[in-house]
Amino acid sequence: MGGMVRNLMLERMRGIEVTPADADLVVDGASSIEALRARLNPFYLSTNEFGGSKCHMRPHGTVFDVWRIEDHTNMALAARPHTVEQLLRHNLLDIDAIVWEPRIDCLHDCGCQAAIETGCIDLLGEAGISPRFLAAHVSHIIVVAYKTGLPISDRALDFVKSVCDIGERPNVIRSSLRKLPEAANAIDTFLDELLKGAVRLWPGATKR
Repeated sequence: MGGMVRNLMLERMRGIEVTPADADLVVDGASSIEALRARLNPFYLSTNEFGGSKCHMRPHGTVFDVWRIEDHTNMALAARPHTVEQLLRHNLLDIDAIVWEPRIDCLHDCGCQAAIETGCIDLLGEAGISPRFLAAHVSHIIVVAYKTGLPISDRALDFVKSVCDIGERPNVIRSSLRKLPEAANAIDTFLDELLKGAVRLWPGATKR
């Protein structure tokens, strides 16, 4: 879901090449987080900030973030049985709302290609916002803006401001630094400019 599929679409539709940091895999059918981790051994490395399992098949190979569909943001509140459509609608950003289902070779899209075509990053809806992960949500917006070079929408900007207004800015910076160590010197400045409304896209990027 998301990242890797989104990046392939960005390259195909806009010629924007983005190297994925990892591959996000959502699975259905695991009875518990512990059962999932047991199946992932000996590939399991650690738990990410959302409760997913980081693992890789080879020592220096691609890192996979693997989690159960019911552990995705707010999915515990969704009606069962959980569906791919529910999963898509529980994403924070429209540009991430895309899933490839390899079992049946089907691409499910809930706004990703439209966002790429429009050239703007927007919030998908309330279902993808969790009070537990507000700083991580804003950090994700910063990371996607950095990687894609696309501007964020008015609604996404208002969300960034609202989270920082309640004192989450230090946590936003901390989370962003972990994800973008190569951009450490620019993150604080970019967030400052965002909060002032002076910019909508990453410094040096041009709207593509």
